[in-house]
Amino acid sequence: MQGPRVIVHAGFHKTGTTTAQDFLRANGKHIYPRCALVLPGRLRKGAARMAVRYARFGTDALLDQFGEDLRNVLSALEVKNRAVLISDENLSGRMPGRDGQPDYGSTPALMARAEQVIRDVFGADSDVVFQFTTRAPDAWLRSSYKHNLRTSRLVMDEADYKATYGGAADLGKVARNVEQAITGAVHVADLKDLTGELGPAQPLIDLIGLPDHLGRRLTPHPAQNAGPDDELVDDLLALNRSALSDEALKAAKMDLLGKAQEDDG
Repeated sequence: MQGPRVIVHAGFHKTGTTTAQDFLRANGKHIYPRCALVLPGRLRKGAARMAVRYARFGTDALLDQFGEDLRNVLSALEVKNRAVLISDENLSGRMPGRDGQPDYGSTPALMARAEQVIRDVFGADSDVVFQFTTRAPDAWLRSSYKHNLRTSRLVMDEADYKATYGGAADLGKVARNVEQAITGAVHVADLKDLTGELGPAQPLIDLIGLPDHLGRRLTPHPAQNAGPDDELVDDLLALNRSALSDEALKAAKMDLLGKAQEDDG
């Protein structure tokens, strides 16, 4: 018997991944009968954390631990006759621009290891597919800049940020590099094209292949994890450049934004 379809949705950051995951969560009762979901709640303290650390330090030991943590999660699933969808943008590594992270150079090795683990757990003949969402370079750089201003002590202005991390913004190239590293299929969707009711979750629902009677029950979900308003960028930059302690800086940002937003997607 052929193994299950296993969909790996590993990013990229700032391409609607949080919105897609919240959609899957909110519509879970209609998806679970046909697909087991592995979302960030199962990954952030294990495999996703190791992926971020591997992107930062690049050691074989961290790549091995990433694989073992992912294996532990997948081995505990009761798949039966269902597909499996694994979704967490941190599986692609650390977000470029975060505390000096240069790019997505570690993503192909992470995806190759993920594929190896998936085939070990579910069988060599499993249908492993990778889904990436991309975004135009300028739009991605702007979004990632605002995100990193909010979640880290980034002190670059936007022009310097774009000059420094512009090479990381070719997300299509990263997906092509992944395609060279793995044996399964790689699918890519541009965020600007995902304007239907299902939004960034549309490619994932398509890959799951829900029957019509379940697909009709899916309900739209609002966009999540939007970046700070443009008018707050200068204020956030000034706070990051200030002499505030880390704790005081965090409190000042929370006050400025009106709420705490810690998600890294």
